[in-house]
Amino acid sequence: MRSVFIKDMAYRKARIVLTVISIAVLVLLILFIGGTMNGMKKKARAYVASVDEQAKTGTVWLSSEGSGSTFAGFSLLDTESLAVLRGLPGVDKEMPLSPLIFAMARPIINGKERKAIVVGYRKSRLGGPMERDLRDTGDPESPFYPVTGRLFQSSKYEDYRPGDVPPPEVIVDEWTGLEIGQTMKLSGKELRVVGKTRDRVFVLDEPLLFMDIRTAQNTFLGNVLYVNTVLVKVAEGYSESQLANEIKAVSPIAVDVHTGEQIIGIILANLVDEPMKMVQFLRVLLWIAAVVIVATITYVTTLEKSREIGVLKAIGASDRYIILLTLKQVMAMTFAGIALGILLAFVAVRFSPIVVIISAGEPIVVAVITMIICSAGGYVAAIRAAAVDPMIAFRGR
Repeated sequence: MRSVFIKDMAYRKARIVLTVISIAVLVLLILFIGGTMNGMKKKARAYVASVDEQAKTGTVWLSSEGSGSTFAGFSLLDTESLAVLRGLPGVDKEMPLSPLIFAMARPIINGKERKAIVVGYRKSRLGGPMERDLRDTGDPESPFYPVTGRLFQSSKYEDYRPGDVPPPEVIVDEWTGLEIGQTMKLSGKELRVVGKTRDRVFVLDEPLLFMDIRTAQNTFLGNVLYVNTVLVKVAEGYSESQLANEIKAVSPIAVDVHTGEQIIGIILANLVDEPMKMVQFLRVLLWIAAVVIVATITYVTTLEKSREIGVLKAIGASDRYIILLTLKQVMAMTFAGIALGILLAFVAVRFSPIVVIISAGEPIVVAVITMIICSAGGYVAAIRAAAVDPMIAFRGR
């Protein structure tokens, strides 16, 4: 069988190479799509996970009732109405309430409109970089490390005062392409870059723009006291779920209360899983395309070599021998295509303009599924090959 197999492969090498390349491209696309989804999921978790790490003891996220959280709907909160929550035993007394603005924005960067996420917070509270995140003087284990340059100047007072607006300064991510000292426009206002972060982007590679809570209010909300989220740090010895229940029971205004893990689940459900359903369907179509390509090429090749198969059967080759010979060819092409596709996928990841993460086990899963479905397609053609009448070898066609 081996000599027959090698001679047949060599004779039809152009078609075999084309099949291998086709399978490789399909495997590349399947892995790249999966890696893109993995990258989106990692970015979806990154900011919330950093805030939870910043809190250490856990965080509860408050938003206006019915909004489904800042990441799923429209939320506006008056922080002064929530001041009573500071006295709850489950609330950390050193860092009780952290007002936050988390909003999509369209800044003008180097003359072009870009997508970004504004994060307005108090630098002494949860939500963004602190002094310990500065590259030159900070702690490499800090959740928002490293920040080059400096932090923005803060407003003077903790409570809302209309005239207490700090200089319009912003910390940008390196993905914006801006350097320290340059400016950008946001809602018609000019902000100066005073610091830079690294790889601080949200789900669709929108860079995070960190600024003082009052700067964000002045830019987005016309200098009013509202925010769209309040973070509550959990006290030692309490759980996030315990504190969430306490807040629901005593809050003077109706709020939605979520733990950090629930917020991550909301982000994944609304910003990753739902939009990517069509992409998942595309992956299925790519696998179907792989089956069609392998089955079609194998079937056409089988028709072309009907006389050769007829001769083999005439001299005593069994149906099992013919099927195994055909399947062996299919599996060899598929294996070569899978190997090439995996190699190309990892090369593509290195040059990708977006974050793509191919997990260690994903190439194995894709390889196994691709091998199974391509072999199934090849088996259909192999059955057709085994059905060739031996007399065809003596008919001259």
